[in-house]
Amino acid sequence: MTGDRKKIDRIILAVIFVAYVVFNGLLLMRHEQWRDEANVWLMAGELSPMQLFGEIRYQGHPCLWYLLVMPFAKLGLPFQTIGVISLGIMTVTAWIFVWKTPFSVLVKAVCLFSPVFTYFYADIARNYCLIALILMLLGLLYPKRNERCVLYGLLLGLLVQADTIAIVSAGMISLMWLWENLYSGFCARSFTPVKNVMKGVWIPLASLFLWIAQFYRVSDSPVYQVRDFRIGEFLGEVKNFSYHILIRMTGRGQSFCLVFLALFFLMAVLVSMCLKDAGAFLVMAGAFLFQAVFSAVVYQLHIWHFISLCFVFLWTAWVWYQQREEKYPGDKAVKVLLGGFQILLLVLSASMFLNWNSNKEPSSLDNALNGVYSDGVHAADYIKENIPKDAVIVSANVPFASTVLAYLDGYDFYYAGSRERTSYADWSEKQNRSSTFKELTAWAEQKFPEKQFIYLLNTEDSCLSDEEGELGKCEILYQTPGETVRGEEYTIYKIPLQR
Repeated sequence: MTGDRKKIDRIILAVIFVAYVVFNGLLLMRHEQWRDEANVWLMAGELSPMQLFGEIRYQGHPCLWYLLVMPFAKLGLPFQTIGVISLGIMTVTAWIFVWKTPFSVLVKAVCLFSPVFTYFYADIARNYCLIALILMLLGLLYPKRNERCVLYGLLLGLLVQADTIAIVSAGMISLMWLWENLYSGFCARSFTPVKNVMKGVWIPLASLFLWIAQFYRVSDSPVYQVRDFRIGEFLGEVKNFSYHILIRMTGRGQSFCLVFLALFFLMAVLVSMCLKDAGAFLVMAGAFLFQAVFSAVVYQLHIWHFISLCFVFLWTAWVWYQQREEKYPGDKAVKVLLGGFQILLLVLSASMFLNWNSNKEPSSLDNALNGVYSDGVHAADYIKENIPKDAVIVSANVPFASTVLAYLDGYDFYYAGSRERTSYADWSEKQNRSSTFKELTAWAEQKFPEKQFIYLLNTEDSCLSDEEGELGKCEILYQTPGETVRGEEYTIYKIPLQR
């Protein structure tokens, strides 16, 4: 590539990167945080680190995201800060992808503005952005993995704590790293490579034990379920979810998915044979199979989980490029095959972009720009302006109410089902309880004899029953005017207490 061409590419990449940051900044300004984001913020602000570890197993995600958010939440910063954290992480991830990976300018541009990098991880503030960043850092550090063993091992340990779906990726990369050094030591008849890798490979193993400690007795959770299959049924479900992963991401049919998987498998096998190293391919295959199995056995995973596979794909292809430079820099067959993988990546990203812009996608670009993701912020604004902090506010659904509470400073919510003060959703049996309208008012009259009114934050999925229609006679102070993407519509009632 000539000097002029390199200069032009650098300018194009700089424009693409700046446009990515600006575009996602605009999307973040339009995005209303919802209950999954709020629950993390409330837990991080209310709990100590030790208390957090006692709650982790009911939340489904390991500790890293909570611990990262915790200082910001405890400083009393506004709830919207969590979105800035997520966008900041993805900005760093995008910078590594744009400036350090060997992919073409076209692939980088399409990937950045597809759901691989945009919106789902950048603007919806959840822990999955950590998977993206750590995998890109692992790709960046790969050539120096045996020189910076402790740092490489630390990144793998952090990947374990990023999310449960990343455990297999972290484990397979660790095994790949260990095997490389075992084989190298065996061929050289030297223990030095093994001793060297041991400086770092113990860290992801220790992190795995920490993960096990966090999710010990997870079956005590009322929302934890494991489906039981016969062997034939199990294999059938895994096959169905293997298709479902790609169908959900791309919006394409089963035929498209079958062709894509077949091409990927064929080219991956050929690359592995040419490089005489199947490690990177096994990492990708293991990550994909784990998500299919997890969806079939535990619960159906969602778009955020599936997008993480794109970053495993990126890591895999990047490592192949680096292995080629290490072992066979002049091998044209590998170069052609890796070009084919760039085409597959381009097809996948473009398909995801088109699906994101379809009317069938609930988190579509149109909804991201013009829709209402949650009405929590507007309900919270009404409460701040019209309901005093010492008022008794009762919620009918803890997870939905957490979105509202995350915007409020100095307010307490009680849950109608348990009649206890609640903030975050702990998924306990107490927060699954139901109540009648009469039971609620009787409790309020007894517990708050000085109050003439209580306020009810009601949602469609309410724990409160009212067969006699008393709630319908109460004054409605606020009501969400339409539907929201995540179903977080609110009605605020003013309920008089009779004595």
